Amino acid sequence: MDQDYITRREHEEFARRMDSENERIKDENARQNKRIAIVEESVNEFNKLVLQIERIAVSIQQMTAEISKQGERLESIESKPGKRWETLIGGILGAIAGVIGTAAVAAIATGILH
Repeated sequence: MDQDYITRREHEEFARRMDSENERIKDENARQNKRIAIVEESVNEFNKLVLQIERIAVSIQQMTAEISKQGERLESIESKPGKRWETLIGGILGAIAGVIGTAAVAAIATGILH
C-alpha cells in the first residue's frame, strides 16, 4: 500500500514538470496562432490580388475590342484619300484620253475637209 502513494517531493517535481510542459504548450499554441494569422492575412492579400487581376483582364479585353474598332476606323479613314487619289487619276486620264480623242477627230475632220 505504501507504494501506491508518491512523496511530496515527487509530487512537486511532477507539478513543476507539468507546469513547464503546460507553458511550452501555451507558447507553442501562441506561435501556431501567430503563424495561422499570418497565413490568413496572406490568403486575404492573395484573394485581393486575384480580384484585381480579374478586373485588369476584363479591362484589357475591353481595350482590345476598342483598339480593334479603332483599327477598322483608321483603315477606313486611311483608304479614303487613296480612293480619292485613284478617282482623281482616273478623271485626269479620262480627260487626257478625251482631249487626245477630240484632237484626233479634229485632225481627221480637218484633213477630210481640206
